[in-house]
Amino acid sequence: MLSGHLRRLARSASLVALVAASGVTACDDFLAADNPGAIQEPSLTDPRYAGLIPNGVVGEFQFMHGNVAYWNGVFTDELHNRAVFFEEGLIDRRDIQPENGTWSFFLYNNIHRTRFLADDGARRLKIILGDTASRDLRLARTLAYGGYAYVYLAEMVCESPIDLSAPLSPDTLFRRALVRFDEAIAVATAAKAHALSLNPASTAAVVADSIRFFALVGAARASLNLNDKAKAITYATQVPAAFEMRNYYSSNSTRENNWMHNRIGSTTGGGNNATLLNTPFDTIGRTRIVRPGLPDSLAPYDVTKGDPRIPRRGGTLAATNPIPHSPPSYSSYTGTTAGATFVQGGYVRIASGLEARYVVAEADGPTAATNTFVNERRAVGLRPPVTLTGDELMAELRVQRSRDFYLDNHRLGDLRRYKKYYNVDLFQKGLYPGTTTGERFSDDVSCWTLPISEINDNPNVPKPYTRPNVP
Repeated sequence: MLSGHLRRLARSASLVALVAASGVTACDDFLAADNPGAIQEPSLTDPRYAGLIPNGVVGEFQFMHGNVAYWNGVFTDELHNRAVFFEEGLIDRRDIQPENGTWSFFLYNNIHRTRFLADDGARRLKIILGDTASRDLRLARTLAYGGYAYVYLAEMVCESPIDLSAPLSPDTLFRRALVRFDEAIAVATAAKAHALSLNPASTAAVVADSIRFFALVGAARASLNLNDKAKAITYATQVPAAFEMRNYYSSNSTRENNWMHNRIGSTTGGGNNATLLNTPFDTIGRTRIVRPGLPDSLAPYDVTKGDPRIPRRGGTLAATNPIPHSPPSYSSYTGTTAGATFVQGGYVRIASGLEARYVVAEADGPTAATNTFVNERRAVGLRPPVTLTGDELMAELRVQRSRDFYLDNHRLGDLRRYKKYYNVDLFQKGLYPGTTTGERFSDDVSCWTLPISEINDNPNVPKPYTRPNVP
């Protein structure tokens, strides 16, 4: 905020030195300089700016989410990166070192910026709003988005400091998320009651419910990642099945474009940096038409028999030319095997009643209700019903979840949870596909390490730093 002001002061100081050298006497207030483009520190608690605080948090969250969803897709098994830049190939193999600038620039810095804005914004709103803060939707929204920033961070990192603290474990970060979600739920509930007391037809009550459901899904997600299944069910069962919270993007702003379009979506206008080649998802969206005398690898695909929730590559060998086919969380998804292209505008689903139902199913375990739910989701993927029990049923639940939430930033948290609590390790391992020099996936790595900037600049990070061995 004040950097422009300080630069102006520095320039003024240089001018003073020049004037003094020429024998000209300066005024006492010559160094006083104003920066009309900056909001000064005292103004940050001005009530007139109260509406800007949650808007700023939401805007930063939406930009952050596009980066996180893409790079976590590369880090896990959702995407195969073509290593346009060498650091991207390292990310695909989970060979993440502190010096990886792509990691720090696109993910770590953005997620911490969002988290800080939410934490600082909530503090300032409580000052601005005073006694009414506990029933103000602006505070509820800021807290809810802040909770999600902590969840995203916890699902990604091996550990992370908060505001120059010592590194905190993912479980500690999940618990901090829950504190924010619980407060957001309480504030949104009070806001709804207050709005209805003033006007029984108030639209503010509908908005309050939306923020409350958003926070409830986040709280269920955090609780499940803490293996607190009873608490996860309590949160999740309060969310209506039809609920959705979305990130919205602009087609006329480079910063706010949908990253999936720019990186993999369009074969004509996108970056085409990643594909489904060499991922477990590659053949889900299509099946091969086996022909006599033709090797399977060269057989054409019958896309009419694929799962419409998963994108697919075009042609037979077009590994770097994916058909733009939006998955379910994107506004351009059609639910058909023909598919539809990603779009630069539109929205991405980030929380939903569907996710809440998945939380309940995972927490309940292999029950008849879980089998019914699995078959409902299989029908969406044009698959016949199954009758499963025990581990086989939970494995199929994981499969359906991976397809319903493909490329929307659920996969990394899911894989780490499966490995930590169920001893199910689905991370890609062994030789890296296509290698000619023996590169391998980092079999023991399932999280992002601290970047060198945090290690060097934070006095509370142990030196030398060693990435913790965590699932």
